[in-house]
Amino acid sequence: MRATCDVTIAGGGIVGCAIAHRLSAEGRRVMVVDGGTRLGTGASSAAMGGIITETDEMCLGPLRELVKRSRDLYPAWLETIIGLSGIQVPLLSTGALQIALDDEEMTRLQEEVLPRWRAIEAKVEPLSRHEVLRVEPLISEEVRGGFHLPTELALEPTRLMSSLSAALWQDPSIRIEPGSWVERVEVHAGGVAVTLDNGGRIESGHLVVAGGHLSGSLVPGHASLLLPIKGEAMEVLAPGSRGYPLRHHVYACVEGRDIYVVPRVDGRLAVGVTYERGRSDTVPTTGNLAVMRRGLAALAPEAATWKHVRHWAGVRPGTLDGIPLIGHVEPHGRVVLATGHVGLGITLAPVTAELVGALLDRGRTAGAATRALLGLCDPARFSPAVAPAPTDG
Repeated sequence: MRATCDVTIAGGGIVGCAIAHRLSAEGRRVMVVDGGTRLGTGASSAAMGGIITETDEMCLGPLRELVKRSRDLYPAWLETIIGLSGIQVPLLSTGALQIALDDEEMTRLQEEVLPRWRAIEAKVEPLSRHEVLRVEPLISEEVRGGFHLPTELALEPTRLMSSLSAALWQDPSIRIEPGSWVERVEVHAGGVAVTLDNGGRIESGHLVVAGGHLSGSLVPGHASLLLPIKGEAMEVLAPGSRGYPLRHHVYACVEGRDIYVVPRVDGRLAVGVTYERGRSDTVPTTGNLAVMRRGLAALAPEAATWKHVRHWAGVRPGTLDGIPLIGHVEPHGRVVLATGHVGLGITLAPVTAELVGALLDRGRTAGAATRALLGLCDPARFSPAVAPAPTDG
């Protein structure tokens, strides 16, 4: 196979697919290459599905403007995807609860976290113990109180990927090559040629590397900036339930570990999530399952008795500083890296697509805010410690 297009995208997860959709809408011919038999089978489908703006530590610091922009884009972006594919993706828009199950955690939230929320002018509503139990009766009666963060959203990643994948498959400007991966990259001033492991060759004006934690194999000069972070999660099913088993997605701390639950529209409850830096296997472990079960029992005792549905593991792409890598990585400006979203790939997909579009447009239409976000995520922030990847041609 020999093909030509405007942009080749290596990686068919949520980030790569969001970029493909954006570039096609801007009039470019796109080819998506992914090693899975279908799109989104890696970290994207293993994610919990929170669209997070205040409850992640990085969102209160360097990623604040990035997550805000992506949250602002989300409703219209999702509506467009659903309109193209015809596949519905229920969006939980009631917000998140961050609760305390003991006095020590309540003090921490009030004295350490609340001031940070106020410093960034986040929308936050304090809740007493009785108010938490009123809005979420399944929460443990040990709860001391908490906070409502109304702007946070949640959805089911597998449904999002199904809808987005269908939209891409139906797009005549997008060609998808599943079950294959990039084996060699040749870059020159006029474009990029990639050789696939199935013997195919694609010539294009640009290459976007969105392969998650495996992206380093295609940009070896930047591989040291990426690291795998294994995560595990589980699901339970409410008996006879129709609709969301909880009204919000909920965060708490149990035994010094974060516990996070996300309700699904059909009565399932996703529970997680673990973080193991440097681990790249996708084998679920009984130890982490036990940790999550204890967390769920402390957070919502009744839910801990529900039927176990599944337990899975995935690998997030991490970076040395926790900030995504989005930017050019070689002197000709033909290769763009778009990875390193850690646990925020679902959250940051729309804004990442917007930023990659601006990069390929050479910033001609980028405003000051977009330029600032590109500066934040630019892989060159690690230079000169990391040299650009060598090029051919």
